[in-house]
Formats: sequence, C-alpha cells, structure tokens
Amino acid sequence: MGMTLTLFVSADGIHTVTALCTLRVTIITDDMLTNSITVRLENMSQEKFLSPLLALFVEGVAAVLATSKKDVFVFNVQNDTDVSANILNVTFSALLPGGVRGQFFPSEDLQEQIYLNRTLLTTISTQRVLPFDDNICLREPCENYMKCVSVLRFDSSAPFLSSTTVLFRPIHPINGLRCRCPPGFTGDYCETEVDLCYSNPCGAHGRCRSREGGYTCECFEDFTGRCLRPAGGRAHPGFGHASQGKGSEDGRWAQVWAPRTLR
Repeated sequence: MGMTLTLFVSADGIHTVTALCTLRVTIITDDMLTNSITVRLENMSQEKFLSPLLALFVEGVAAVLATSKKDVFVFNVQNDTDVSANILNVTFSALLPGGVRGQFFPSEDLQEQIYLNRTLLTTISTQRVLPFDDNICLREPCENYMKCVSVLRFDSSAPFLSSTTVLFRPIHPINGLRCRCPPGFTGDYCETEVDLCYSNPCGAHGRCRSREGGYTCECFEDFTGRCLRPAGGRAHPGFGHASQGKGSEDGRWAQVWAPRTLR
C-alpha cells in the first residue's frame, strides 16, 4: 500500500517550499517470508543502498523476473556481521507476473533466476551480487533424498534506517528450512512414511500392500483396476488381476496384470 503526500513548508509567509513524500506500507506475511531470498551485495552500506541504489536494485530485480517494480518487496537491509568485508544482506520477495493475484515466486525459483541473470542485475542496479551463502542445507537434513529449501521466518522488527532521502524500517527474519516431501512421506524432515493403505483404497474386493511412495492393490478374481469394478465377462481360470497405485493420495493408479500360478 502506498500514497504520495505533498508537504508545504512556509518560511516567511511569502515564499513557499514544496516537498513530495512517498509513503509505502508493506504488510509482511508468512507467505512472503517463505518465498523470499537474501542476496549479498559487495562493498555496500545501508545508507548508500537506500539512497539512491534501492530504486535501482528494485528495477534490476523486476527486469530479471519480468515483473512489475511495485511487485518487488524489499523488507530487510542488514549488514553481514559474520564477515570482515562490507557485505550488505538484502532480503526480498516478488509476485509472479501476468496478473497472478497474491502468488509469489517460490524461493528456489527466485534464487535460480537471480543467479542466472546476475550480470543483468549488476548492470541495471550498479551493484555486484555475490554468490549465495546458503549453509543451512549443507548438512542434508531432509531424509529420503528430498530437496532442502532454506526459508525465512519472522523474528523481530528493527529500528528505522535513514539516508538523505529514505526512511526505512526493516524486519529481521531468522533462517529456517523446509523439506519438500515425496508422495508417501511426511514430517518436518520427510522422516515419516505414510500408511497409504489406511484409507482402504482397494475396497472390499482386494488387498492393499504398502510400498515405498505408494501402494499395490492385489485384486480378488473377477475384479480389476483398484478392485472396485468387475473385470467384465468371466475371468479366465487361474488368472487374477493386480493394480498398482502411484501417488495414491490424488487417486492416480496404473494397472498391472499379474498371472497367478495355475492349480
């Protein structure tokens, strides 16, 4: 949300000084934090970044992402205290282009786009973006070979930062992580396997067998598919049907014919 205010300051009752002030208020949501990234700018200070490079940085990010400048949200500007060099951490998120209401670039997509197009960002913003410093996922905390994604969570509001033309109040987020679990696994680190047979997907005419990432329906004679419908016509003696479920939570399954031993 933004508005422009016109301020009139009169010094002697005759001469008037006019100034324009743009007030922009951004509500920081959990969705915005989850889908944000932090970039590291070389040889940069908070004051120098706010005036005049903040506007150039937003313009550069918008050009890289092919989105509008008003849909790029910078909400943290913080000196990197873990290094001796003058490194500035800038955290932001961005809405997807094309009129997609309220949907943000996923953090991994945002990071990839910025990394692949960092030369363009450097040219427009006149600021050199350093390689990402993402150490939280290096220890591979996610089980079952799933992807670890670093995310931010709200910690606290920080004091105002000021430059010659900008008054900016950042928030200080804290780093966290998120694991993208495959079908059949859940938990903070994808460590828990879901019993996909719990809902009895094979019905009364088959037996459900759990397997990694899915389930298998072993159908009784004369039934096929997910064992919910007759096979159609008389079954051949000595043969049965099995149906295999993949990604069963959304109802998808692939049918497999399995011969039974003749008696």
